[in-house]
Amino acid sequence: MGYPEWDRSREPGRRDHAPRSVRRQDEEEDESTDYAGAFIATGCWYVVPLIGYVIWAATLSSEPRPGCVDAFGAQCPAPRSEAFTNLLDGVPQIALALALGITVAMFLGWATSGWRAWTIGFASAVLGAGMSTVIFAVLATQF
Repeated sequence: MGYPEWDRSREPGRRDHAPRSVRRQDEEEDESTDYAGAFIATGCWYVVPLIGYVIWAATLSSEPRPGCVDAFGAQCPAPRSEAFTNLLDGVPQIALALALGITVAMFLGWATSGWRAWTIGFASAVLGAGMSTVIFAVLATQF
């Protein structure tokens, strides 16, 4: 039961006279997940903000703020060194998020059909970052 006036497969002058169901099956068989592309795309979604952070941190002052002292009376660190220290302190969280993201990319590549590598990479990067945030938040309350 369909609408014959919408069926363009039988139009005169149309070269492709294969029924639509046959064409769809052929298209679905040709699509396979590019796992390596999905893993690279996931990594790129982490690398791009990381590069932006490094560029921003490099533009900060290398001199400590005048008159700034910590609770022990020592001079505060320079904004640039503080930014890079914070980045290095966050490496375990970034590594876990990336590992979870790649794991999710592997699962999404298996579970979905028709998604491109960049779409799988974006979705897995978001899910991996969210899961690692929850894990580290739970761990922070335990210790």
